[in-house]
Amino acid sequence: MVSIILCTYNREHTLKESIDSILEQTYRDFELIVIDDGSTDHTPELLSNYQDTRIRVFPLEENQYYCAAANFGIGQARGEYIAFATSDDTWEPDKLERQIDYLEARKECGACFTFTEVINESGEKTNEKFVMLSGLFNMSYHTQKDWVQRFIYEGNCVSHPSSVVRRRVLDDVGGYNLLYCQSADMDLWLRIVRKYPIHVIEKKLVCYRIFKNPQAQISGMDERKAARFLNEHMIIRRKFIRDLNAEEMIKFFGDRFRNKDACSETEIEIEKAFLLMNCAGGLPNFRVLGIEKFEELLRDPEAAAVLKEKYGVRLQDIYQWNLEHFYMDFGIHVRLAERDRTVLLLKERLRREEEYTRGLQRMRDGQRAELVLAADRIAGQEEQLRVRQEELEREKESRVSAELKLGIREKELKEAQEENAKLSALLNEALLEGLRLKEKEE
Repeated sequence: MVSIILCTYNREHTLKESIDSILEQTYRDFELIVIDDGSTDHTPELLSNYQDTRIRVFPLEENQYYCAAANFGIGQARGEYIAFATSDDTWEPDKLERQIDYLEARKECGACFTFTEVINESGEKTNEKFVMLSGLFNMSYHTQKDWVQRFIYEGNCVSHPSSVVRRRVLDDVGGYNLLYCQSADMDLWLRIVRKYPIHVIEKKLVCYRIFKNPQAQISGMDERKAARFLNEHMIIRRKFIRDLNAEEMIKFFGDRFRNKDACSETEIEIEKAFLLMNCAGGLPNFRVLGIEKFEELLRDPEAAAVLKEKYGVRLQDIYQWNLEHFYMDFGIHVRLAERDRTVLLLKERLRREEEYTRGLQRMRDGQRAELVLAADRIAGQEEQLRVRQEELEREKESRVSAELKLGIREKELKEAQEENAKLSALLNEALLEGLRLKEKEE
């Protein structure tokens, strides 16, 4: 039998869809424990409309937030397995069946999760818009070591409304820690995976609803919630790492030790300090966890000697570490990050403008080269034209000279023709005169 814990607070607009998706499960042997955590909307009326005998409703007089409500629900559960549902997310019909089949076949597994589909307020798939969140809820690792390192170095990556946990495992590790508001599930998963293997079914069997307004859900992020989120993560990481014994440290983090041969109590504690310093890259205020651990270690002079001999770390190095801003308010981090993003955007825009300018320069250089080639071609054509013009001038002079010669020849010919004409006239007259004289003689 499975006990499904569903805590709700003022979710009348999504609660029915969530409950209906649970009641439509192909796996039927379950009880649905609904904890109405002091809702002030029409949640009580909505719940009263359900007549399914598997539903057990527990109204709380005032809102206590999720951890207290969920722990109350766990206390009411009668099942061998505990499944955690939420009042704004939905399950695919075969979700529970697939998980129970897996857990029944692998008794050593402490908890089972599934991949998750991201939907918007209207229930439409929106993985493309929330790529990072979608990718986060669709990760899977095989060993306890891989899971522990993922949670410690990068944070939670399993979807809370997809979880099914053995009741005996919860009895062993305990329920939700009341200190945490946003990171309570990661704390619980870490406590489970420290002792038991966990598994993720690589199929999207849960629809996780994301709201535009970050105030509309506990996991939504604004500046203040982000500060609380990081604060909780600092506490979770510090407590988990400090509680590990030497065997667990070697099992989970031995491959990341600064000193691969670390085995003494002092060396293991030094490795914890380094792990605490670097368990969340890029966030300076997490490094203080390691500094605090070193403060404890350095009360023993032996630790300083081991640090210098086996890790090459001097006290002067630690003094340099303390130059960082550990206790800066998260809001300042956010504003500095926004400033950095603005600077990066301006740098990117400048880079693009410089690249555009270089492109224009390359284009201008290309055009200039083409102009030089064109000028050379024009100069060559002008030279050819000059030579042709000189040839034409010479031809013109030759033609004029020929015309002048021809004119002279024509004049000489005309004069010769005139002279011949005169001679012909004289000859004709002489012949006529001779004829006349001959006639007279006769």
